[in-house]
Amino acid sequence: MTSSTLHQALSDIFGFSQFRPHQEEIVSALMAGQDVFAVMPTGGGKSLCYQLPACLKKGVAVIVSPLISLMKDQVDAANANGIGAASLNSSLGEKEKREIYSAVRSGDVRLLCISPERFNAPGFTDYLKTLDLSFFAVDEAHCISEWGHDFRPDYLSLAAMTRDFPGIPVAAFTATATPRVADDILRRLGLRNPHLTRASFNRPNLFYRVRLKEQVDKQIADFIRERPDEAGIVYRTTRKSVEATAAALRRLGVNAMAYHAGLTDLERKTSQEAFRHDRCQVVVATIAFGMGIDKPNVRYVIHGDLPKNLEGYYQETGRAGRDGEPAQCLLLHSGGDMAQLIHFTQAIEDPTAREAASEQLRQMAAFARSDQCRRAAILRYFGEEYPDDNCGGCDVCLGEVEREDATVAAQKALSAMVRTGERFGAAYVADILVGADTEKIRANGHDALPTYGVGKDRDKNYWKRVVEALVAKGLAVVDDSRYPTPRVGERGWKVLRGEEPFEILKMADRPSRPARRGRDRDAGDIAYDRDLFSLLRQERSAIASSKNIPPYMVFSDRSLKEMASLKPLDGNAMLAVSGVGQHKLSAYGETFLAIIRRYVGAPEPQGGPAVKKAAAPARAPAAAAGRSVSAPLPAPLPPVPRGDDVVLSGTEAATLECLQRGLGIDDAARERGVRPETIVNHLEKIIAMGERFQPSQFMEPDRLEMIAGLFQQSGGQLLRPVVESSNEAVTYLEARVARALLAQQADAP
Repeated sequence: MTSSTLHQALSDIFGFSQFRPHQEEIVSALMAGQDVFAVMPTGGGKSLCYQLPACLKKGVAVIVSPLISLMKDQVDAANANGIGAASLNSSLGEKEKREIYSAVRSGDVRLLCISPERFNAPGFTDYLKTLDLSFFAVDEAHCISEWGHDFRPDYLSLAAMTRDFPGIPVAAFTATATPRVADDILRRLGLRNPHLTRASFNRPNLFYRVRLKEQVDKQIADFIRERPDEAGIVYRTTRKSVEATAAALRRLGVNAMAYHAGLTDLERKTSQEAFRHDRCQVVVATIAFGMGIDKPNVRYVIHGDLPKNLEGYYQETGRAGRDGEPAQCLLLHSGGDMAQLIHFTQAIEDPTAREAASEQLRQMAAFARSDQCRRAAILRYFGEEYPDDNCGGCDVCLGEVEREDATVAAQKALSAMVRTGERFGAAYVADILVGADTEKIRANGHDALPTYGVGKDRDKNYWKRVVEALVAKGLAVVDDSRYPTPRVGERGWKVLRGEEPFEILKMADRPSRPARRGRDRDAGDIAYDRDLFSLLRQERSAIASSKNIPPYMVFSDRSLKEMASLKPLDGNAMLAVSGVGQHKLSAYGETFLAIIRRYVGAPEPQGGPAVKKAAAPARAPAAAAGRSVSAPLPAPLPPVPRGDDVVLSGTEAATLECLQRGLGIDDAARERGVRPETIVNHLEKIIAMGERFQPSQFMEPDRLEMIAGLFQQSGGQLLRPVVESSNEAVTYLEARVARALLAQQADAP
């Protein structure tokens, strides 16, 4: 199958103009009947790699997934794009199973999701042999490896695929696999000369931040309150801490729900469904939550405790930003976390497994205490070197933290540990150093120690942070997790004797450097009308509620943002929005177009709805960036009402006054204290009302002429072909200004 055919199918079914990295090569291999093994990060678009060939190949594709909730998400998402999909799982009754078997036979189901237990059930492979199968796909393939972070014994039965179905290709996908796990997956599944893809583990849209834990619930609450309308996940280690944090957030007005193994099945399902359907802003959970969640608009993941290993941490942070939009990852940790995890690893009976867990814990602790780039450290764990010296996407690279010489402070803290017999925790040691007048100190006679009060120039939190740093860096050692009392280690004695310096990280006094634009900044982010976006979100929620599906399955946040930027007014224009394919256009297009038309004051189309059978949008040809055009662009904007049909709001009128004084976009934005995007929103409406400006007020004539040529080449009013054909030399905001100016020129009498 040709590349152009695949791209057309990608556009028609999923509404995407281009594949993400590695997707096309994987789809092509499956279409050619080749086995596939793909290691792709969360958010890399694994599901499309088997959904698209399931649509194009003859027969039914069988997808193996580990959880019912994950299967449900996959089936719902496929059906939302018009792909016939179903799942066979233990929650179904006999009547429902018979209906699915019938739909598979009739060809209505092109994608059948099953669990590994179903595949291994007596007689099921015999049933599969009666079907016309297109291929098998094994999702979460790391579950087959005992070296993976979520080993599932039932996955071992999947080795029968290549043996019992020799002519059927098998594709295996995983988001997290070290080279050792990858080799184990290949060996156990017995893939035959597979096409191998190992994508970068870099998630450029994720920002990593690590902090020492002080008042954990307050730190978590402060972080969330800065993001009042965003969905997030908070991970805690124990059920007790999950409940405490969820309750603390609710007291502060955050819509938070708990999720852990101690809840009933109904309680866990209620929390999970509320989060998926945007009825709950935050889920506070143990690591049991999230594997079966495919919610793309999670904007942050907070770890309130140190994770057990870097692979699990990577997997959990990967639940943020699956839509490719910017997302935040915050890790809070303490020496007490380390003590608790040491206790867990010591309880492992098998010596080999215990040593492996201990090594993973050491790697995790090293990551948390490091003062080097967080992204580079994560990638190094997976055998990948980050190519730049500054990722622009973590607290270290942006200068949020800095090193501080704390050798003298460390010597005071270590001395206090030794003089108190190394029998007390960080809080007590801090009390000694600040000279606290407590009954316990007096009873122990520690108010007479030489170290009593030697640190009273600093507060107690500072000294706790010093002790935590000593533990984190291995200079003080915690052996007994039940009583996390640090003792001085070998390197600690070197610091105490002045043979080795000691540094700690602290928050920078200066503001952080601005994120540098480069390979790890989201260059695809677009300016959009936030008021229109809000209206579109409300409609999306109403539709999702009526269909009992998560809102993102109607349209993603990205799709709504593009609608609020491009403001499409008919079906062809709507198809230029990322994520809008033929099926979603038919199902929802007219509803959203009507909202956009009302918002911009455009008339309803003559002769009924604008969405019938829309043709695919024209593709932009390659740019000739310096090409000039002698004729003005025909009106790229549709007719709009004039004069009294459109009324300016107070803020729009203020913008008009600035523009009438000859201010440009940036100057007007600075004077009014708003974003340039807001000024452009107002400019578009003001021009639609009939106000006229000199184009040179906003753009050099040669620049406008060049952009006019790009609009002519693309054959219409759409922004994305202009931006893409210019190789992003033209920004979305610039294209919007040019479009408005050209419309005024074309409408001139």
